[in-house]
Amino acid sequence: MQNLPSHLFKEIQEAICRPEGTVTFNYESPDLFDKDKLGEVILEIPSGQHLFRLERDNSLCVHFYHSSPGTGTRVATVDLKNLPPAPVVFLAFSWTPSETKLHVRPNTPEAELVSATGVVSQRQFCVGKDGRVYQIGDNGLDVMGLNSYQAGEPIILPTGKKAWEETVKAIEVLSKGESKESYIFEVVVTNLSLAILVTGFETYSKKRFLELEQEGLTPNTNSVIDAFYSKKEREIGIGTVLESEAEDAGTTVLQHVVSKGKINFQNYSSCKRAFKKAYGIKFGNLGLSSDTLENLQSFIRYRHRIIHVSSLDGTLNLENIPPEEPIFSNKETAENATNCFSEFIEALHKSTLSLRPGNKP
Repeated sequence: MQNLPSHLFKEIQEAICRPEGTVTFNYESPDLFDKDKLGEVILEIPSGQHLFRLERDNSLCVHFYHSSPGTGTRVATVDLKNLPPAPVVFLAFSWTPSETKLHVRPNTPEAELVSATGVVSQRQFCVGKDGRVYQIGDNGLDVMGLNSYQAGEPIILPTGKKAWEETVKAIEVLSKGESKESYIFEVVVTNLSLAILVTGFETYSKKRFLELEQEGLTPNTNSVIDAFYSKKEREIGIGTVLESEAEDAGTTVLQHVVSKGKINFQNYSSCKRAFKKAYGIKFGNLGLSSDTLENLQSFIRYRHRIIHVSSLDGTLNLENIPPEEPIFSNKETAENATNCFSEFIEALHKSTLSLRPGNKP
């Protein structure tokens, strides 16, 4: 299967570059059930930021790996030792944002179809910026904060979801620190946590915004341009200019707009507008309470005060007292902020996974 004609490989690659689908085929191999033969990769196709990998290991197990930035890598496994040997085997695999499945049936009269549902894989795979497939971690080996550059250009960067998980981990580590400075140390830890959380929010939002296009979803770039460029710029044909610049840079118009810094993902309103215009995702429809959304915006404002007024400020909403009750820089505030941002990002991520090609923003 690794020696597919280039045109057939391309056809399959284009067909599976979507959030969900099914692939079926008959696989012929004299070695598939031979326990003395080493394992091999049956099929490996990167498609956008999706990766589809089918392999047989040395223990006669067939694994289907599906990877994308939104879901990470999941693996579904069927043990061939439980099946009657056959020179030809029917194979099928399917994927959605919520589930992967592998189906195997030897082409013999007595054989039945055996199915397996995917689980999170310790072996994570990703498609690098150079189009090559990379394995990250392995069974019993976890990897955090992986970055890879070549000639100054990024090849592998954490996904939006992974970057957020690492943000939360950083907050957890920070919260366990100790100091003889007592109260002032708690203030510093809380304020630093808020700064890290807002940066994590910005990083996740920006990465996820761009990942969706690479996962086979088509953004409404015209609406994005209308929302983030002035009327004067639109009247003189900024859309055509952006298309030309993006083509010269070998990127998409959406990626080009983001690279020019036109969307401030650290600003709640700007981020909200971007997701709505590009993909039809409305922050007000994420299933979150109005209090959660209001608190999120407040924590973003507090970060601004911490950065631009004082990192030792022990009261975060001083300019609004009264009528507001004081919000102090303490452990409780740090925990509330972490829970608030996590709740929002989990809801937003779930919403992005529900998108399908053809969804109208």
